[in-house]
Amino acid sequence: MAYHTFYLGLGSNLGDRTALLTRAIQRLTTGARQWRCANWYATAPVDYLEQPWFLNTVLELTVDITPEAMLAQGLGLEAEAGRVRTVPKGARPLDVDILLCQTADGVFLVSADSALTLPHPRLHQRRFVLTPLCDLIPDAQHPQLHQSFAHLLATCPDRSPVEIFAQNGLSFGGDARPEV
Repeated sequence: MAYHTFYLGLGSNLGDRTALLTRAIQRLTTGARQWRCANWYATAPVDYLEQPWFLNTVLELTVDITPEAMLAQGLGLEAEAGRVRTVPKGARPLDVDILLCQTADGVFLVSADSALTLPHPRLHQRRFVLTPLCDLIPDAQHPQLHQSFAHLLATCPDRSPVEIFAQNGLSFGGDARPEV
């Protein structure tokens, strides 16, 4: 199977947000060839405003699974954490979104499949996604908009608060597995 590098948006605004994100990172990075995590941010809710603030980050990981398998893994983790989809964009213990998927030769996949749209269709419109993504790949180009993620963040119409919560600096390059 071919390796893919995924950029996953992780978020939580119900329960022990830190523990939920930590557990998700541990589970998602098991078996990863390499990975690193952006800083964690406290972010105001967007769209549905009557809910608690989120903790958000972006996880970059290189694994030998397909985008469809990563989607299934993310949905499984959300279900294990107790996510129930009753209110669109409502409060949730865990949210795992595939933002981008890069092939081994460095090409970002583009897909308009109804089950998995790549890149994530609202990625360029969300400060809570672009801010941690820019911790990892600010100069990379959005595969459809052909602008850097740093430029997309600078010109993002979303002005909702995104505040540093923790400078993470977690990564794994194949030597010794760090504690999360």
